[in-house]
Amino acid sequence: MRKQNKKHRTVRKHKSGPNFTGQHLLHHPQTIRELINTIQIQRSDTVLEIGAGKGGLTFPIAEKAGRVLAVEIDEDFVKALRIKADGHPRIKILHGDIREMRLPSSPFCVIANIPFSITTAILEKLLGAEGKAFQKGALILEKGAARRFTQRDTLEPRLLMWRTQFQFEIENFIPRTHFAPPPRVDAAIVRIMRRERPLVPAKEGRRFAAFAAYMLREPRLMAAHALRGIFTPAQLKVTLNQAGVGREQAVASISVEQWAVLFLTMLRHVAPYRWPKG
Repeated sequence: MRKQNKKHRTVRKHKSGPNFTGQHLLHHPQTIRELINTIQIQRSDTVLEIGAGKGGLTFPIAEKAGRVLAVEIDEDFVKALRIKADGHPRIKILHGDIREMRLPSSPFCVIANIPFSITTAILEKLLGAEGKAFQKGALILEKGAARRFTQRDTLEPRLLMWRTQFQFEIENFIPRTHFAPPPRVDAAIVRIMRRERPLVPAKEGRRFAAFAAYMLREPRLMAAHALRGIFTPAQLKVTLNQAGVGREQAVASISVEQWAVLFLTMLRHVAPYRWPKG
């Protein structure tokens, strides 16, 4: 089955069953309110909801937002949602897999209890080039994933690249009993906000990821040793000073702000043939 409109399309008919993608429906009223209030949405906002389920979030979001785009993959849920949404002009129910749908081209927010099994794929879509209109979000993630995305130090080049564009923060932890069926682990509400001024230009994202991957080959290596394959000795001394990075500081402990300074200094002062290739 193929359904298409100007901004969104469903590529194929999807199998019914709420949990084949790891979806656990949020049913706790206080947690629903807390999730929605994590980001300050207004009547001018368009909110994308991923994994609408039975509409537990959809209709409360519509009370505050100007428009709700509720995406749901399960055919039975979609039918029920469309019946419930009849007479709610601010709600649009979209049947399909978010991984295969076009994101809005104008500014939008996300409030969602996303299927845990496709967390990384959803974040790649929102935080990558396709999500250039994504402004802020409140997402429920598995507790472990939430900690991985928000801890200060990371060894993942892709996550470092995302952090140059967005800020991540855990709002609160959620007991597994607040979902039906309960997941195997507790969850967390994570706030994602686009930086007013990105630390690295978005167009340099791939090049930054290559730089980070090169540096993180040996995370325990001292910064001066990791960088000497890129910078000349004279350049290296100035660069470390500008970034506030100690010569003996481990690569794994470099902050995202320091990463950005090191990378931008490379672009300005190092010949391109010495840049790490991705």
